[in-house]
Amino acid sequence: MAEVIIFIMAAILTMPIPFLFVFYFLSRRWHGVNKKAVHQTAAFSAPVFILAVHVLMLVLFQQSFFAYIVIFLLILLGLSLVIQYKLHDEIRFIRAFRGFWRAAFLLFTVVYMGLSIFGILGRIVS
Repeated sequence: MAEVIIFIMAAILTMPIPFLFVFYFLSRRWHGVNKKAVHQTAAFSAPVFILAVHVLMLVLFQQSFFAYIVIFLLILLGLSLVIQYKLHDEIRFIRAFRGFWRAAFLLFTVVYMGLSIFGILGRIVS
């Protein structure tokens, strides 16, 4: 049973884009509302893309960038809190965390796609 779970997790981490679409369609079917399905997909896919970027950087550069990723996420959380304070003159942590998590999803999705293209082009050229 553990081997099946590890296989599924490895498949999700190595191919997060198909996982994103599958989860979106399942979420859309469950909720029926497009906006809620997109937000739930972003919330559940963000950690997948963060881990996928870490694994991809391990493969491409043969060293861990986990500490840099954590520092980047903490800075992004701080920025989210500052923006929340500037816009509303108070900090609502749940709202700030949602904004941070959605921003992390978008940024790490773009980084994942960029690293994938970099890796493919690097393998073709060399």
